[in-house]
Amino acid sequence: MNLEYTEINANKRIAVGEKLRPASHRARDRGVWKYALAAMWALDSAAVSVSALGMPTGLGRTFDIAAALVLNAAGMALAAWIVAVLLALARADRMPRLTSGAAVYTSVLAYFVLYFSELGWKASLVFALIVTSVAAGIGLLAGFVVGKGARVRRIALGALAVATALAFLPEVSSRLAGGGSADDADAAADAGDSGALEVRASAMLPSDPSQPGSYAYRQFTYASGEDKHRAEFGKEAELLSSSVDASAYIDSWPWLRRQFWGFDETALPLNGRVWLPEGDGPYPIVLMVHGNHLMEDFSDEGYGYLGELLASRGIAAVSVDENFFNYSVWSGIPEQDMKLRAWLLLQHIRQLQSYSERQDTPFYGRIDFNRIALLGHSRGGQAAAMAADASRWFADDPSLPERGSYEIEAVIALAPTDTEVDGERPRLQDISYLTLQGAKDTDLVSFYGDRQYGRADFSGVNAAFKASLYIEDANHSQFNTTWGRSDNAMPAGLFIRPKSLLPAEDQRRIAKTYVSAFAEAVFHGSEEYNALFRDYRAGSLYLPDTRYFNQFENGDFRQLIDFSGEDPERPSTGATAEASGLTEWQHADTIDRQGEDKAEKGVELGWQEEGSYSIVLGPVLQEGPEEEDHLMFSLANTSRALEADYQEEDAEELAALEEALGTSLSIDIELEDSSGNSARLPLDLFMEAEPPAEPEFTWLPALEPVLANGKFKDTEEPVYQTYELPLKEFVEENPDFDLSEWQRITFHFNEGPGKVMLDSVGLMAG
Repeated sequence: MNLEYTEINANKRIAVGEKLRPASHRARDRGVWKYALAAMWALDSAAVSVSALGMPTGLGRTFDIAAALVLNAAGMALAAWIVAVLLALARADRMPRLTSGAAVYTSVLAYFVLYFSELGWKASLVFALIVTSVAAGIGLLAGFVVGKGARVRRIALGALAVATALAFLPEVSSRLAGGGSADDADAAADAGDSGALEVRASAMLPSDPSQPGSYAYRQFTYASGEDKHRAEFGKEAELLSSSVDASAYIDSWPWLRRQFWGFDETALPLNGRVWLPEGDGPYPIVLMVHGNHLMEDFSDEGYGYLGELLASRGIAAVSVDENFFNYSVWSGIPEQDMKLRAWLLLQHIRQLQSYSERQDTPFYGRIDFNRIALLGHSRGGQAAAMAADASRWFADDPSLPERGSYEIEAVIALAPTDTEVDGERPRLQDISYLTLQGAKDTDLVSFYGDRQYGRADFSGVNAAFKASLYIEDANHSQFNTTWGRSDNAMPAGLFIRPKSLLPAEDQRRIAKTYVSAFAEAVFHGSEEYNALFRDYRAGSLYLPDTRYFNQFENGDFRQLIDFSGEDPERPSTGATAEASGLTEWQHADTIDRQGEDKAEKGVELGWQEEGSYSIVLGPVLQEGPEEEDHLMFSLANTSRALEADYQEEDAEELAALEEALGTSLSIDIELEDSSGNSARLPLDLFMEAEPPAEPEFTWLPALEPVLANGKFKDTEEPVYQTYELPLKEFVEENPDFDLSEWQRITFHFNEGPGKVMLDSVGLMAG
């Protein structure tokens, strides 16, 4: 009996051993299953190759992709073997074990690729299972076709050719009919209907500020001379710079980061690309700094187009290297990197001051340190504002240049961040400020420059001003020539890629136009470009065809109403307000896409068919207005927020709202004096209250609602447009209206439904 029992157990062990042998795992992975296995391997290889592009090691793309493919093959083989063993132990004899293991591996890999593409865990799980099933299904179909002979293969190839032709037929037809895709045609039609660039000829700019000036210039670099990756900051550097110790602001420098760069936080290099006008000078200077990008993909080269333009117009420019503060998949990002970015900008000013005192350098006596502008992109935009408000963070740092030895006159921020640093955010006092933002920015999806705009104040002691520009079809990365078209590293860039983006050259033409005009206005006092900042339509001859929204204010602006209180009937000290026919009337914070406050409060006004909102000025008009003055206010069309108020059964009302959302608001402005004489003019006589920008963040429509539940929240945010209404036109409309007795402003909303935010009502000289 014992011998029989032993023999039975031995046979079982032999049977189990046979099942655990590699050859037995492949027993069911023959025929069509091997094609499914190959298809999933091909999908995995493509996925890791694309992902490797977003995880550079600094050893080159060929190495990165090759390493990813090797690791993928090893990972897939290991996963397939483990699952096969588990299935053998579970006696799942009918299942293709290796193919099942490959499917599990592919699903997990696809999940993480999608999850780190901002799709969230639920959508990532669903799509991962779908793509794995599709890949396996394609492989099975291919295996079936291959096994059915030549005739079936020919039929299958023919069907594939027909399907491909049908898929591309709409695109081909569109191009044959008139060129461009259907999306491009729709975008062009929308742009044409918007009337965004219509403007009175008297306000047009006399020349194109994006064109080069008359100055010759030279380009060179200053650097440590020891850079491991770039010769221009190594042996080819024209000037050697000192290193700086940032250990007071950073606790650790990862070992991998030190190996890559060859230095740590105690010896940071001062590297800069210079465009210097020829001639004696002294010249104003713009220091330009990039934002956070992959550390191994250098960013400082990307603003050469601005450096060349500024130098040709008699303004020195330096692009500052801060790549060693940027993010790396392998070594993270330094703590306090925002403070470090601002601090290093100030260290470059000190280095340039040292050069300017030496006769053996090109800078000798040629830089005017009382005329400095700081230009930053992304995190660099915030760093520029922080450096301009340096005493808030660096008051006790003796390594920085003496505060009285230089003057920062202006800050330019391209799609900037606006995070708290040590519980503080920068404020700019009597410093000119310009910010540009794209509505299709899928990196910084909210207009954070709008916040800094609200924290720029003027006492009227100089000619400082502030301006903002929101660009419907611009994104984040194309302000830098090296960052590519996508705002997101791979693999996220495959999915988060808006349609109908401006071409890169057009987006950079906008940057050149505004940066050049801003620098000319600040440094050279060129009043010819002031019209551009007050009304973007003044540059319609030179700006690409898309929609724009701009704000403007200077020290001459006299604010009448600020809406800072809680009581909507008292919009400002000394003023009262009345409303008729409104469904909403409240003072509220302006909220961005992330649900955070943007700036100061405004008044929120909503109506169903028509309504009106009146402000009785009272004693707020302490100084009588002149006919040459302009009534100014900021207005944001927020009508799309009304969609949340409708239910599915409100189909008719929702349809009316959708129709209204596609057109400009019909608003009249009425001014009335104390005797009851009034003058009423349509707002679109001066500028239309256009529909808000409604960007799409992906070329895959099914993903749009998925993205809206994550990083991107609302598809739009309130963006203010500044309106200027010359008071003389109201006097001309009704000569009986006595401007010296002006008492009331009324906003008439003629058609609905609609909703707006109103802020900063005041006067400014024309």
